Amino acid sequence: MRIVFIDPAAWQYTVETPYEKPVGGSQSALCYLATELARLGHAVTILNGSTVASESRGVKIANISALDTPKFLADIDVGVVLNSAIAHRLRRDLRVPFPLVLWNQHAHDQQAISELRRLREREAWNAFAFVSDWQRQSFEKAFGVPAEKSQVMRNAASPAFAECTPAAPWFATGDAPVLFYTSTPFRGLDVLLDAFPQIRASAPDTRLRIYSSMGVYQVPPEADQYRSLYDRARRMDGVEYVGSVGQARLARELAGAAALAYPSTFAETSCIAAIEAMAAGAAVFATSLGALPETTGGHAPTVDWHPDKARFTEDFAAMVVRSLRDMRENPEAARLRREQRLEFVRQSYFWPDRAKQWVEWLAQIAHRAQPGRL
Repeated sequence: MRIVFIDPAAWQYTVETPYEKPVGGSQSALCYLATELARLGHAVTILNGSTVASESRGVKIANISALDTPKFLADIDVGVVLNSAIAHRLRRDLRVPFPLVLWNQHAHDQQAISELRRLREREAWNAFAFVSDWQRQSFEKAFGVPAEKSQVMRNAASPAFAECTPAAPWFATGDAPVLFYTSTPFRGLDVLLDAFPQIRASAPDTRLRIYSSMGVYQVPPEADQYRSLYDRARRMDGVEYVGSVGQARLARELAGAAALAYPSTFAETSCIAAIEAMAAGAAVFATSLGALPETTGGHAPTVDWHPDKARFTEDFAAMVVRSLRDMRENPEAARLRREQRLEFVRQSYFWPDRAKQWVEWLAQIAHRAQPGRL
């Protein structure tokens, strides 16, 4: 098949970018999937904000303006649009002829997909790819997205995590437990910084590393509105603020760490951070918001989000303390749970397996739209 991924965001990246520097989770997932599809023998192009055409790992990169070219449009079997409800405009303004799939990782209240409230927009799509059952059900309820047009295509662990060998766990080596935070700063980092002194009061050797910034959205440091939060982290005992880093470095540095500490205040539609934490052999301490319980498959202790921030912070800190104490006092049980998490990731979150699912589904979509072309 000839597959084009369309990312309307003005970001510049290639399939190498996620390995080398921070980039959004949706864009990273696109890069990993595109690479695997190319490895399976398909002709894959990503259209984004890049100003220089290139090719790497069998995937071509071009500017989104290629959609203005009739010859380019004629050479595509199916298009996958990332996180933007723009099918009606693509059909109307550019006369895009091939079937279109909306691969959406946003929650239903995000502006980028608000056009789905219009029937003409929903009808312009051939199919919808969601990243969790929770998200799919939210969109069916909010917009009336037809169930027969939608499919859950979950995210997966980046190759940097999927290919790494987890280090010996801290509770087996006698090392101090290291917690980490790898999500964006506006999804609960403030709560974690409030909770950490309480955690450290009960487990004084616990440390925290923070891999977070708006750099994943290509926001320069001087324009990052959460700088005061990072400065606060730098001043706290036991906390190391690192910032956002590429996947290769992140996978190395999380080896042997105790857990992702994620008091999420954001209704995640999936949560790649949790998937990759489990792939690294770490535990996940999270909340029950959105698709987090679904994503972790029952392998993560959670607390309920509460609008009273002080109560929520206290509940999260208490859960982390209980969990760390149990891991330290019952290492054999902790080891068994760790092996179960790793097996869950191996069975559920592997991009080569996910790519085969995409191929089968996209082929069906393309055939229904243009019988006999493939």
